[in-house]
Amino acid sequence: MHRILAFVAVLALFAVAPHAHAEADRVSYFHDITIGEGEQADDAVCLFCSIRNDGEIRSDAVTILGSVHSNGQISGDAVSILGSLRLGEDAHVGGDSVAVLGQLRYRSGQIGGEAVELPVVLALIPLALLALLVWAIRALVRGSRSPYSMPRWR
Repeated sequence: MHRILAFVAVLALFAVAPHAHAEADRVSYFHDITIGEGEQADDAVCLFCSIRNDGEIRSDAVTILGSVHSNGQISGDAVSILGSLRLGEDAHVGGDSVAVLGQLRYRSGQIGGEAVELPVVLALIPLALLALLVWAIRALVRGSRSPYSMPRWR
C-alpha cells in the first residue's frame, strides 16, 4: 500500500512541476524542448529529453539524459548530464558550459565562463577499480580453500 501511495505522489509531483514555474520557463520530461528563432525562455530544464535553442534563453539550460543544441543565446549556464552540448556558429553562452559524461563542442569565444567536459572514460575508472577489488577478494577467498581435502595424520 505504501508503494502505491509513493508512486501516486511521484506522479503528482511530475504533473505539478511544470506549473510551479514562471510562464517563461520551459520544463519538460520525455518531450524535447524547442525554442524557435525569435522566441525567448527564462530557464529550460529537460529530463530524459533534449533542448534545441534557436532563440534566447535568459538564464540556464539543463538536460539530464539529453542534449543541448544551441544556435542562439544562453545568458546563464548550459549543462548536459549524460548527453552532449553543442554550440552552433551563432551560439553564445554567457556562463559556464558543462558536459558530464558527454561531449562538449564549441568554438573559442562562444563561452563566457568555463568549459568543462567530463568524458565517459572517467566513469569507467571507478568501475574498473571496483572490478579489480572484487577479483582480488575472490582470488583471496578461493586461494585459502584447498581444492581437495587434506589427509589426517594419526
